Amino acid sequence: MPSEPDKVTEANLAKLNTAAQTAENEILSPISEGSEDRPQSVRSTLSFSQRTMDTMNTMIIRSILAVNEEPKRLPTERRKAPLSVPTTAVNFRGFVQKSGPMFVFQDGVESTLMWDDWLWTSLWMGIWAVVSLHPRLFICVPPAIAVTIMCNTFFIRFPITDETRNMPPGDALRSVLQGCNVLHTEPTAPPIEPRPVVEGEMKYFLHMRDIQNMMRLIIDGYDHISPVVKYLNWSDVPRTLRIFQASIVVLVLMYFVAPLIPWRLLVFLAGEFVLIHHHPWLQPALNAIKKHVHSARRSHRRAQRQHRLKQRLLDMLDEDRLPEYVWERGWKNVEVYENQRLLSSRQDGVDERSWGSQNLKQGERQAWTRGSDGFSASDTTAETIRHEPEEGYEWIDGDDWRIDWGGAWSRVGVDDQGYVYTDNCWSHPAPYAYGVDTSVPKTPSMTSETEEDELDQMSEDEISGSYRAVTRRRRWLRRAVKVAETKS
Repeated sequence: MPSEPDKVTEANLAKLNTAAQTAENEILSPISEGSEDRPQSVRSTLSFSQRTMDTMNTMIIRSILAVNEEPKRLPTERRKAPLSVPTTAVNFRGFVQKSGPMFVFQDGVESTLMWDDWLWTSLWMGIWAVVSLHPRLFICVPPAIAVTIMCNTFFIRFPITDETRNMPPGDALRSVLQGCNVLHTEPTAPPIEPRPVVEGEMKYFLHMRDIQNMMRLIIDGYDHISPVVKYLNWSDVPRTLRIFQASIVVLVLMYFVAPLIPWRLLVFLAGEFVLIHHHPWLQPALNAIKKHVHSARRSHRRAQRQHRLKQRLLDMLDEDRLPEYVWERGWKNVEVYENQRLLSSRQDGVDERSWGSQNLKQGERQAWTRGSDGFSASDTTAETIRHEPEEGYEWIDGDDWRIDWGGAWSRVGVDDQGYVYTDNCWSHPAPYAYGVDTSVPKTPSMTSETEEDELDQMSEDEISGSYRAVTRRRRWLRRAVKVAETKS
């Protein structure tokens, strides 16, 4: 039998459903039915704004009924006010009127980070250095903020006179201390008080602009964080499992390493780095260095070392999960090569490029081959071996085809997707699409001085025609274990 709370819930839902149906019939019927069939008095009873408000309330009730079957949330749900269009409008209006201090603080932080006032940012660098190296000073921050606010408001009520402003600093301080008695001197200006802005004022529209930009910040932050979910939601089980294992190892290591970390120095350097990183002189220099490094061929050599190191780590983790029978029988890596060609077309004045095996020319290598050269005698069986292993072997359960990220089979390495790019004749390999991608070198990575000399003597048109990456290939691997011997 249903409990008493369940009966109350069902009764409330029934009431909501009845109210929604009634409102829908009364409000939406003039829209669905012909106006000539409705009396003029009925159509003119409700104004357009009233009908719009009632329609929105009906939609809200329908939404509440629609989400009723969702899992129950935290107990704090019982303490939240119900959704209401009038309440939303009132709260939004009040938020616009009274959100000024929040945006003043935001502008101050942004101005400090972006070095709009060099002296002010330098001052905060010094304050951060002292406070971070002496953490006990953090408890002094709240009273220091209160003193700063009261000093600013004091000079609003007791402004400095022109006579005092023209004095030397020492005489001005002496004059203020001797001639200003807060308890007996009559203030010359009213105290500053918080005042919400009024609709129609310029500040009201400025607050709306700041709210609009704050929404954009939240959207951008969500878009930057959401791609991380795919690494943690087990959509790719092997990848998430490796991250899970690495997290456990790091957790155990950090437990023992944490006491050895100089936290004060680390916090100091982190805060100073945030301020220095946004310096207007530093950013152009970093961008120029980054552009120079990425345009040099040596950066691709470093990338190849990173790819091969990544492949070794992945192989170690994968081999550690292999069952015992695989090690007892023995296993090997079966390889096939995927071949693709670039297809360039022009539609509506826009150049479109697409890579695919369907773009391969008739008579050249097939989409899948056994050899890296694409013309081995066993190439015809490459498509078959992708589904069936060689005789005497069988696929390991749970192990699937994987890309060779290390690219040890290539003398020049591979890119981030495991591809090696070549020209129309499948020669002059490089780990980047030279002549196609404008962000990489225009020429392939040469390995001999003779080829370098030949390239230097060629014109720009000859380079773009002969040395242009329009083909590419990569290697796929899969582990196969020996078939168990049957005892006769």
